[in-house]
Amino acid sequence: MKTFRRHSARMNLMHYRVLVARYFRQIFSSLGTLLPLALQAPVMLVIVWLVAQKDAFTLKTADTLTGANVILFMLIVMSALMGILNSYREICKEREILSREVFGGLDVAAYVLSKFTVLSIVGLVQCAVLFAGTLIFIDFSYPEPVAGYLCSYAAMALTNLSVMAAGLFVSALLKKSESAILPVLFIIIVQVVFCDSLISLNGAAGWLRYVTPSAWGIAVMSHVCGINDWAPQLFHKEMFELDPLIGIGVLAVLAALFIAATILRLKRAYRRKD
Repeated sequence: MKTFRRHSARMNLMHYRVLVARYFRQIFSSLGTLLPLALQAPVMLVIVWLVAQKDAFTLKTADTLTGANVILFMLIVMSALMGILNSYREICKEREILSREVFGGLDVAAYVLSKFTVLSIVGLVQCAVLFAGTLIFIDFSYPEPVAGYLCSYAAMALTNLSVMAAGLFVSALLKKSESAILPVLFIIIVQVVFCDSLISLNGAAGWLRYVTPSAWGIAVMSHVCGINDWAPQLFHKEMFELDPLIGIGVLAVLAALFIAATILRLKRAYRRKD
């Protein structure tokens, strides 16, 4: 048995910096990689523009509740979708190269964190484009504008990051990118069905929303928009009453847990070599 080499924290940090630079070079040197990343947010923004009820948040009536919920649903689920699309192939497509580099001394944690760093920056830019674009044609009329804008963007960005981290974990479990289609579809369906927005969740299904990133993202945006106050006799969601910092914190914890699980999975996979 040959165990992989271990290096000092300083060497692992160097691995991290080198890998981050390498992945950015890969993105900007390949049009086939850069173009899809650059087009995702603009294409989704056009879709929001086509179907959104532009005055839903300014009227704030029972009649516009559905329109407002649809907008928030689209923004959060689209953020989640970009996250999973960016990450689900990142590790499994490099398994052969990764195997050689790990047993040559590459630190697994540095590898995963470098992937997460680069994809996080990509996701933050994509969410900024999507959110800033919607502000051109939608006035969210936040009761507290500063907190509203900051929390809304944080909800979109952290939803993206947490689902992206889940995608990295799925990618670490698989050896071929072709095998990721079913897990990716499952993650997308979970974000749509258990987001606690357009579908009422009861019983056991109601508990699943607490581990669904999109549900927390929508809860944060709905709270800062004051959705529960529009027609309380007709519409009220428990999660929408929670402090936005709780939802933001949960999303950050989910992202951290998936990254930790990815590192542990790869360390276990490359613990020794025959």
